[in-house]
Amino acid sequence: MNVIVQQGREEETLCLDEGATAQDLLSKLDLFPDAYIIIRGKSPIPIDCVLSEGDTIKLVKVASGG
Repeated sequence: MNVIVQQGREEETLCLDEGATAQDLLSKLDLFPDAYIIIRGKSPIPIDCVLSEGDTIKLVKVASGG
């Protein structure tokens, strides 16, 4: 299945296996799950959420510190 991934101003289409989760998407991109908020539509989704064909996923990098 194909999903559209947006990171900042970058956008790409990724091919994932059917039943892939947000965790699978981050793994394919070699990203750490603790460093990103995953948004589908206008709502954040949990890391174990199953993605669907044609989803548009926005990855927002979390910045923290003191």
